[in-house]
Amino acid sequence: MLAAVATAVGMLSLRRSPIGSRGEGTLWWVDQRNAWVGFAAWSWVVPVFLVAYAALSPTPAAWEIVDAGSSLRTTKIEKVLSTKYVRSQRTGHYSSTVRVSVPFDQEAKTSEVKLSSDDKPQAGADVWVLFAPSSPELGFLVGDRQVLEEKTGGRADLWTIFLTLGGIGFCWFMNMFGRWRSDPVSGLHRSRQQGVLHVVPVSVSGVDVARDERPPSASVAGQLKPRLRMASAEFGELDLYLDEIVDPTPLAEAVDGTSGHVYWRRPTRQLPYLNSVGYAVLVLEGQRYLSGWLETADASVELPGGALVPADHELAEQGRARAIHPASAVEESANSVVLRSLLIGIVALAVVTLGVGDIATVTLAVVSVAAVLLGRRRARRLAQGHLETRARGAGHGAGTAA
Repeated sequence: MLAAVATAVGMLSLRRSPIGSRGEGTLWWVDQRNAWVGFAAWSWVVPVFLVAYAALSPTPAAWEIVDAGSSLRTTKIEKVLSTKYVRSQRTGHYSSTVRVSVPFDQEAKTSEVKLSSDDKPQAGADVWVLFAPSSPELGFLVGDRQVLEEKTGGRADLWTIFLTLGGIGFCWFMNMFGRWRSDPVSGLHRSRQQGVLHVVPVSVSGVDVARDERPPSASVAGQLKPRLRMASAEFGELDLYLDEIVDPTPLAEAVDGTSGHVYWRRPTRQLPYLNSVGYAVLVLEGQRYLSGWLETADASVELPGGALVPADHELAEQGRARAIHPASAVEESANSVVLRSLLIGIVALAVVTLGVGDIATVTLAVVSVAAVLLGRRRARRLAQGHLETRARGAGHGAGTAA
């Protein structure tokens, strides 16, 4: 449950500022927000699996032995009656019938039992046995020590632990790496050192909603996004597309009519419209910035390739430029949807720990994962719905970037 608590704390941080009091930090809050939401959604499978696995591993027979005062020790195989190798797709095991003697308090009990093992059993070899010394009527269980411990709710094996850590690490890398500490302004300094940074002075002429037909990935073309319209005296009109979580209404109040510089670098992936787009940072007066996707107003017009940043050009200071983060009821609502779905998932897992039976455990585990994933989808639909409403309210529908 530690992963669940950590994820919940991360999501709670999204709502630490009430509406109307958003601060402007140095890191790009959009990347941070999306990183935490993605990490919460996909890594949630890991704690759900662990809790469900821990609930389903113990068996009723093993728990009866534990309640009666269990003992886990080795005994000798007296005789191997039969054995055969069972092969699966990639691995295999020995399925055997052996005779063992279990030392109960009253007297030792000799029985023939089924044994599954990785190695071929031999007479005189040690085998682990779980039994209640004072209750021979409960019988006993034989097998690998790790398997017997899992049947009584004991510790997981090392492979399960490694897979758990690997799963969390993979989700962290895919969602958080390079995003939870996203600093586009520092990226500008690195791009200038590499000689790939371009700059154009611009003024903001308006903020609206439009369909992005030339996005960073061609597979998601046509999505509604907030659009910052900019004018350049030298190169004409430019558009800066932002993430859908950015609310264009309060953003317009914060940036409309301001001026500054837009910095961009060309994408490394091959796109059919490569020369008219780029990753961009708009730095406005007062060292405030926005990070997004830059496009020319017309797809037939290329971004000015010769506008490299001069060596004597003064970039925004690292650690000083502030990300513009206007207060938004839509953002708060979207984050609340994700947080509520996460809390539903935690409650479902908490019920599993009470012991509700195998069928209910599987059902609650599915509900827990589905609640978090669907919560992320509902939050996205909420943001998209707001953009659609904003576009319809403009009186001419959503604009389209050629």
